Parts: sequence; structure tokens; C-alpha cells
Amino acid sequence: MSDDNNNYTKAPCWLVIVTVIAMLPVLAFPMLLDGQAGDKESRALLWLYPFYVIVSGICAVICYRQRPEVTWILLILMILSHAAMWILYYGY
Repeated sequence: MSDDNNNYTKAPCWLVIVTVIAMLPVLAFPMLLDGQAGDKESRALLWLYPFYVIVSGICAVICYRQRPEVTWILLILMILSHAAMWILYYGY
């Protein structure tokens, strides 16, 4: 075995806390779904939103040790997706 396999250690606790905090706005999904208009495109995006947030959060934590810059990019994109869903909910 090579030493490269030892790089897959746990992510720091502070990163997990930051990621969970960044994922919290997805808890408003039922409210967003209830108040959303009826067109197909926005409804499809809204249904994909929780899956994206969960996968993005998991990937952000997993990739921190190897590529921390990718972690921050994923977290920023997640926050931007939260903003996009709220804009979709409230309109332009």
C-alpha cells in the first residue's frame, strides 16, 4: 500500500459544522414547494434542489483533505443555489 491512501482521513469538525450550517436553508423546501407557481421547469428545479444540496454537502466534506479549494467552491455554489430557489419562490 502507498502513503496516498492515508490522506483519506476525517474532515475537521469545524468544516462539518460549516457545511451543515450551509445546508440548513434546504429545510424550507416544503414551504418553497407549497408556494411555488405551477410551471414545469421551476417545479423540476425545485424537486432537484434538496438532492443537490445533500450531494454537494457530502462531496464538500469528502474532498476537503485532497482539494480544499473545491470544498469552498461547492459551498459557495450551494449558497448561490439557496438564493436561486428563494428568487424562484418570490419571483423576480
